Amino acid sequence: LAREGGSGHGLALGAWGAAQATAAGLSIAIGGALRDVVNHVALSGAWGEALATNATGYSLVYHAEIALLFLTLVVLGPLVRLTPRGSISQSEGGRIGLAEFPS
Repeated sequence: LAREGGSGHGLALGAWGAAQATAAGLSIAIGGALRDVVNHVALSGAWGEALATNATGYSLVYHAEIALLFLTLVVLGPLVRLTPRGSISQSEGGRIGLAEFPS
């Protein structure tokens, strides 16, 4: 955002909050629907007696969340790799401190 005038920061913050609220609501709805569908199938006995419990739906949702977290780490891996040599001057010690963060 442009620093001149300082306007627009609240709009960006509001858009970020709206995106987070939408993502949280969708994830809760998808997780709940997935749990309900899996529990319905599991409790009907389609997957055998061992999986005919209420915990089956929760287990599937938690395992799906863990898989998505690992997928996120794989996608973020290339973004956090070290910068090429020479991109940060050696006089700065090659480190980024609080002074380099935007205000």
